Amino acid sequence: MSADPVTLAVISFGVQAVGTYQGIQAQKAANKATIRYYEDEKKYNELKAIQDQNNVREEALKKQKINRAIVAGSGYNDDSRSFLSVQSEINRIAQKDIGNIRINMLRGNNKLDTQIYTTKVMGKAKEFGGYASIAASGFKTAAYAKSYKQPTGQYGYDSEMTKLGGIRTSTEGSN
Repeated sequence: MSADPVTLAVISFGVQAVGTYQGIQAQKAANKATIRYYEDEKKYNELKAIQDQNNVREEALKKQKINRAIVAGSGYNDDSRSFLSVQSEINRIAQKDIGNIRINMLRGNNKLDTQIYTTKVMGKAKEFGGYASIAASGFKTAAYAKSYKQPTGQYGYDSEMTKLGGIRTSTEGSN
């Protein structure tokens, strides 16, 4: 048993539409997972930056304590300009390092924000393209089905030629 071409075209369209729709849904899920990954990376960057900043602060405090111990053991006054200068230099270097850590974290997060935006935009474009493909296939199938209808018009089955059984001349029809 065989089906007519129109029925096969409609079935083909249905299968193609379902496949395209499933592809769209899979792409949307993949985009969500990718965006979630990028957001997790941003959180990791922020946590890593906080840990690095804390490490720099701890190292600076450790150096300052060592300097105090050296000054106390040698009998110098911890109010001396030299001692205070060394301590403030340690603070300055620590603040500079912390600033660099923050800049690097923000730079990394900006890259991830760009990737999130790109993933969202490209996902919407692919989704739209998929739905447009379904619509185009629908129109193509409709046009195909319409072309298999019984022809009408000048050369079709219901033209004047077939109704009258032959070619009419301009003088035959006038009375």
